[in-house]
Amino acid sequence: MENNKVTLIDGTFNVAEAKDILLNMFTMKINFHSQKNVSHIERFGTPDDNSKAKVEFLKAEMAKLETIIAEATDKNVSLKVTSAIHIDYINDPA
Repeated sequence: MENNKVTLIDGTFNVAEAKDILLNMFTMKINFHSQKNVSHIERFGTPDDNSKAKVEFLKAEMAKLETIIAEATDKNVSLKVTSAIHIDYINDPA
C-alpha cells in the first residue's frame, strides 16, 4: 500500500481568516454528503446511512471548531492551522 501526502493548509491566520477557511471546508463536506444522501434516496428509495452519519459527525466537529474560534476571539490571538491529506491506494471499491 502506497502512502501519498499533500499539504492542504499550513499557515498562521487571524481569527476571521481561519474561521472563513475552516467553516467553508466543513460546509463543503457537509453539502457533499447531504447531496450524496439525496441522490441515494432518489435512486434507491432509502437514505444513505453512511452519508447521514458523516453529516452528523461533521456537524459535531464544526461545533467544536466554532468553540475554538470563539475562544480565540476572546483571547485576541492568531491561529496556526495545519492540515494534510493522506491518500492510500486500496483495492476495495468505494
